[in-house]
Amino acid sequence: MNSTPPTLNTIGFIGLGNMGAAMAGHLCKAGYTVLAWARNASTFEALADIPLVPQPSIEALCASTRLVALNVTNTADVQSLLFRDGGIAQHAQPGSIIVDFSTIDAAAVADIARQLKSRGVDYIDCPVSGGAAGARAATLSMMAGGDLAAFNQIEPMLKHLGKTIRHVGPSGAGQAIKAANQMALCIQLVGIAEAMNYALEQGAELSVVLELLQAGLPASRVLDWAGPHMVKGFTDPVSIEAHLHAKDVRMVADAAKKQGLHLPLLFKTAELLDELVASGPKSQDTSRVFEVVRRHMRA
Repeated sequence: MNSTPPTLNTIGFIGLGNMGAAMAGHLCKAGYTVLAWARNASTFEALADIPLVPQPSIEALCASTRLVALNVTNTADVQSLLFRDGGIAQHAQPGSIIVDFSTIDAAAVADIARQLKSRGVDYIDCPVSGGAAGARAATLSMMAGGDLAAFNQIEPMLKHLGKTIRHVGPSGAGQAIKAANQMALCIQLVGIAEAMNYALEQGAELSVVLELLQAGLPASRVLDWAGPHMVKGFTDPVSIEAHLHAKDVRMVADAAKKQGLHLPLLFKTAELLDELVASGPKSQDTSRVFEVVRRHMRA
């Protein structure tokens, strides 16, 4: 049931990749009118089964709604959509709310929110965890930073997209927790890759190693996702694309260095994921860092 305030029943959506398209589809099913804009018209041809309402421009989209959702790749993309000539900041109606599902630099968020607030627009940084599978199943974890009153207005809408939804503090708090999420996930992944490689080097059968790890204290959702890929030699379809994790972890590592923080596990993980992306195709599973770790074992 759609219980969002009536003035927010029409949503503008920008960023219709694997996750964004699934999220927009859930909103359509929940009874929202979803206006969408994309740089390429061919985007809508591939999503013909979702009853989106294509918009010719950002200006047209903003003229018809006070709620705009973003789900794009990086900080530069968000800033361009918001502040370029003809962008959202120029055309958003006073009283609008922008909810940004993108994973971007936490340090940039406060400035984004300040600039938009000066125009009478609220900005909620609301990165998500769960990947494309979580988006398809509407089981995402969502961590929102920004004005609490604005968050309360959009929370009913968020419940159609995620399972665990929290307002976690002021602007930037959502991105800070998402950074911690990516750190924990990817550092754990590298640890699993190293442990599996060590066992393989000792002559163990990887399927047996995985079974025993899953039965003991190392058991985790990361192990359940990555372990089978390592055992099967990465023949299964890609679960999470490595370039996305590499981008996030590198962003956090660079931000930590600017703060003067020494986080050796994070820094090494960033190096290994950078190497993974540089050494293979764009569409490869992050668990393939197993192969990078193996190359380093006797270096």
